[in-house]
Amino acid sequence: MRIHRYADSALSAATRTELAAYRYDVFVGRLGWDLPCRPGCDQDQFDKADAVHLVARSEEGRVIGYARLLPTEGSYLLGELFPQLLSGHQPPRDAQVWELSRYAAMDIVQQGLPGASAADLLVGKQLLLQAIRTAAQSGARRLIFCTTVAIERLAMRWGVDIQRLGAPLRSEGQLLVAAMIEFSDKTFEALAPASQVDHPHPAPLPFACSTLQLAAA
Repeated sequence: MRIHRYADSALSAATRTELAAYRYDVFVGRLGWDLPCRPGCDQDQFDKADAVHLVARSEEGRVIGYARLLPTEGSYLLGELFPQLLSGHQPPRDAQVWELSRYAAMDIVQQGLPGASAADLLVGKQLLLQAIRTAAQSGARRLIFCTTVAIERLAMRWGVDIQRLGAPLRSEGQLLVAAMIEFSDKTFEALAPASQVDHPHPAPLPFACSTLQLAAA
């Protein structure tokens, strides 16, 4: 498995179409979300110039995981569509806070029975670690996201430094919550073996391409 990182402007038309199809398969096809998108193509207003796309691929090259990152200084999903999850607090607008959205780790081709496989969980863990490292390289110190309580509990079991930003609310049959992950020693030690813990420092970010389903808004 390899994780590739793209600036939005670096996505080819073919890759953009591939990612939109994967997101549709996961969020609409498998999870049954009612998203305002055309069949087979999940794209929204947050697929914009300042977005960073992380793509996990199998050894055969197929997409098996995805995450989108956005700085909170502009528009982002939680701030625009789910501010009620913040229990009256203003959505963050802070260079040190980035948003994680459309986070998913699911091998559509190999998926069998409902539930995340051990392989999916491993992809999800590594994808989250890469999301944190990527945001940290641009100066962020925490991630916020809208997710289900089930994914929140999974992150807690992993041992990351996570806290709620407001009371959970039910939407379309799912209990949603806004949460924040701190880029602390606890988080890095939870997501990677001790020998591989890497505490990133802000640096220029190269963008050339080099649940429970496990999925979150």
